[in-house]
Amino acid sequence: MTGWRWAVGIVLLLHGIGHLLALIPLFKAELVSGWNLRSWLLTDAIGEGAAKGVGAVLFTGSTVVFILAGLAVLGWGVPGGWWMPLAVAGAIASTVALVLFWNAFPFLVPNKVGALAVNIIILGNWAGVWDWPSQSMLGNQTAQAVRTIT
Repeated sequence: MTGWRWAVGIVLLLHGIGHLLALIPLFKAELVSGWNLRSWLLTDAIGEGAAKGVGAVLFTGSTVVFILAGLAVLGWGVPGGWWMPLAVAGAIASTVALVLFWNAFPFLVPNKVGALAVNIIILGNWAGVWDWPSQSMLGNQTAQAVRTIT
């Protein structure tokens, strides 16, 4: 297994786990000033409970698919070819969640900027804007599986 494959797999796993941070405001009123799961768009339109439910689904979904994508890259129980579709689904859900629930993370850096950077890298790779991480960086098994899907 290449070093890049380890790095990408671990980043995806940590990125997924990091989304759990956004769920903390569901259980605590206010830990840091301004840290909440209130949506600037949804809360007034559909109510606080429903908006928090949407946020919880988006952030939990992002967590699950990023963890599965990381496991796929590492070749641990998830087919290697699934990593990109899973990562793209996670990046889309994560970006929507971040836009709708900007205050779900307490700090701009590294929380929000870091999450958006990972999402942009994933979506840029998927859209063909760049080829990073390249298939060769991830090793032959994952690269072969990715070629058959795309």
